[in-house]
Amino acid sequence: MADISKEIDQIAELIEQKTGQAVEEIARSLMELTQDKTPEEALEILSGINLQYAMDTKLAAAFVSIDAGALLILENMSFAAPLAEDSLRRLLEMAKKKLRTELTEKLTDNMMQSIIDGIATGSPIEDVMEAIGEATPSVSTLVTTTYNQFSNTITNMMIDKLPDNTMMVYIGPHDDITRKDCIEKIGFSPATKKKVLSRFKNFNNELWNCRHKWEKMGRDKEAQGFSEEKFED
Repeated sequence: MADISKEIDQIAELIEQKTGQAVEEIARSLMELTQDKTPEEALEILSGINLQYAMDTKLAAAFVSIDAGALLILENMSFAAPLAEDSLRRLLEMAKKKLRTELTEKLTDNMMQSIIDGIATGSPIEDVMEAIGEATPSVSTLVTTTYNQFSNTITNMMIDKLPDNTMMVYIGPHDDITRKDCIEKIGFSPATKKKVLSRFKNFNNELWNCRHKWEKMGRDKEAQGFSEEKFED
């Protein structure tokens, strides 16, 4: 299977860039709006603003990119068992909803708190922007993790339909940055579905920026991306 990690990373970086621009534009606008206001006056003004709607509007184009990444994952996924199109669509909508919650609800809550704190302490806008940045999680990691969860769910649903004696392999790079947990799964491969479930309880990868996944073993596991031997740079 093709290695699409670079393409997924590019989409994640694009969404992170768009999110950063949106946060800065909104925050600066709110700081200007409340300039020369007392903390209480500023709070009254800010409480009447639907910040989540503003962020959602700013990120509308970025969220379209999520569909492109999901399509890329599906096009490069080995479908060991059929899944209904409606099921795939529902899984994608769930993934998008979760990411949207992180970016338009949790992020805007952190932004509002930083702005109010900055107004209350008379902090310059640069300090407020720095505080917002410190309170903002890595958006690119949130995006790649969302994709991994999407892929993991599909993988588990497909494998659930396979016989217990189906041979499975854990594919992906085996190098200096491969996690210990992934190295363990590589070393355990190939193994039957039953043995993998007994050992690891599911067919998930390691989520956070993980470059690996479980697949039904084909005729040439190396061609699938199985790297039993560590690659030395």
